[in-house]
Amino acid sequence: MKKRIVSVMLCAAMGVSLFTGACVVEAKADGKDKIVVWMKKDLTDVANNMFKERCEQFAEENDVDVEVEVIAYEDFYTKWAAAIESGNLPDLSYFGYQEMGQYYSQGILEDMTDVYNEINDVTPFEESLAPAVTSEDGVVYGIPGWASVQVLYYRTDMFEEAGLSAPETWDDFRDAAIKLTDEKNGIYGAGIGYGASNSDAEWLTRAMLWSNGSVDVDDDGKVAIDSEATVNTAQYIQNLFVKDKVTPPTAVNWDDSGNNKAYLSGQCAMIFNVGSLLNTIKTDDPDLYENTGIAVMPSGSAGSMVPGILDGYGIFKNANNKDGAKELVKYLLDKDWYTEWVNETAPFKIPVLQGMKDDEVWQDERNKPFIDSVANFTFLGYPNTYTPAASEVFNSRLLSNCFTNIVTGSDPAEEIAKLQTDMQTVYDKEK
Repeated sequence: MKKRIVSVMLCAAMGVSLFTGACVVEAKADGKDKIVVWMKKDLTDVANNMFKERCEQFAEENDVDVEVEVIAYEDFYTKWAAAIESGNLPDLSYFGYQEMGQYYSQGILEDMTDVYNEINDVTPFEESLAPAVTSEDGVVYGIPGWASVQVLYYRTDMFEEAGLSAPETWDDFRDAAIKLTDEKNGIYGAGIGYGASNSDAEWLTRAMLWSNGSVDVDDDGKVAIDSEATVNTAQYIQNLFVKDKVTPPTAVNWDDSGNNKAYLSGQCAMIFNVGSLLNTIKTDDPDLYENTGIAVMPSGSAGSMVPGILDGYGIFKNANNKDGAKELVKYLLDKDWYTEWVNETAPFKIPVLQGMKDDEVWQDERNKPFIDSVANFTFLGYPNTYTPAASEVFNSRLLSNCFTNIVTGSDPAEEIAKLQTDMQTVYDKEK
């Protein structure tokens, strides 16, 4: 540890920015220091390769070894659980903010306040994102890496043929879904799916609930999901599946790839997804790209709500090389490289640093709805401050499991009452 402190002091004395990655960790007598990185697999190879190359550049400049393992999101929980159990932890890991909150509440994530402040002093983060990585007592336990958001994808050719415009409200959405459904020819208006592993459903359902007046907790912090607004929205969603039959029959068991495949194959006229799908369409199906429109979430009685999806980096308290990991994450947030990386994947990775939304790539009519959504982000636990309990509710898929039952015919009021009890149990554990 003494070597580490001396190294950083020398950097400061020499006027070397910590953001360059210089003077990070002295090589040990028995070989180079090693930084193990677990990164979420991107749907674009370009982004994956750029990340690996950036880590290799850091390793070369600092005479350290950086080992990058790219992991599919759905495999992370198994990997984290095994690593925590065995003690064989990565030094720097990808996390969604919902996982950061849950692990911080368990006391196993490092305090990253100093790292956050160092980055923020050079290039400020978007202010709307801070609550998602900050504890109630002001500790920052994660570093924002990039944001993403679900938007409405719709087939402009189908809409034009039917004389429709992009839906602005949830009533508009249902009307359009009914008119565009042609069950005999295997075409459905609404590509909405549920299932045990469907995180897309977790975000979308919250958008629908919150925009129609439902809240997770009340002003006193008590679970308040069991309300008339929630039951009415649940009935609306059930009608899409059971009464209107505007969703594919298989949608009750979709994973996160279900709506992507349905839209790419022409099975569905509307879906909700993040920006990675638009990149896939642009590359693989130019004709479909030309016939794809993008719009923000429809509005309900409470307006249009945008559940923010925030991904980033965290460090386990018992990681082997926490100092090296902290320097690496600052290196990854260097604005010059970061801008190139994020803009290369636009509109999937939405920048978390201020001053980037005016870049030319974000002025494209299909990209702009993504980045414009950031200012209106709402986070788990709405309308109260985000808490780790809200993370556990999300990660346990309580909402998705509840609505999977609802769309297969269970009574909405009974299911929401059960959801209230299950959520309250989680919140009680936090006290």
